[in-house]
Amino acid sequence: MLLGVREGEGFRHHRGITVANVRSLTEPAVAEVELDPGEYHVVAYRCQSAGGIKGVHDGDGGGQLYRTSYASFVLQAGEIVNVGYLHFGAWREGLSTFGRPIEVEVEVTDWPLKELDRFKARRPHIYAQMTTRLMTVTPRGPREPGAEDCAKLRELQGQGKVQRLPAACLRPAAPARKAAVVAKSSGSL
Repeated sequence: MLLGVREGEGFRHHRGITVANVRSLTEPAVAEVELDPGEYHVVAYRCQSAGGIKGVHDGDGGGQLYRTSYASFVLQAGEIVNVGYLHFGAWREGLSTFGRPIEVEVEVTDWPLKELDRFKARRPHIYAQMTTRLMTVTPRGPREPGAEDCAKLRELQGQGKVQRLPAACLRPAAPARKAAVVAKSSGSL
């Protein structure tokens, strides 16, 4: 996995991280890295198997600048943070004049219980100080228009500048609801 830092509209290569022995029954499948405080982005992902090396990135070709962040996290001074278990899937989809586009699916979850137990057994001093704050997955594809966008699109449709409204603008607005959010820190034990 390659981490990058924001640079203008894109991301600059910062540091590579390797997770080795992912099938080990004793070692946790965890990459540990020491970083300065700041915001970091997953800008490339590579997997090596007996079949070879496969990778996904949206770079400039020179290997230093990337246009896409797949997920991100922020690290404050003095923190030991578990940023989660990254599930990264990529496949070629369809066929067009421009080739076969790559579809990417990224999910970040808590570590499986077995990985937490292995990590606690192998690195109890780090585990005791660790808190979990999962990476934020970067949304893929176009976002759904909000209420302001829909109002503007309706206006443009009335002027004959837009023919069809997106499906999100055709649904009735949902009533406002109150929600309670409970967060629990998994800090030192």
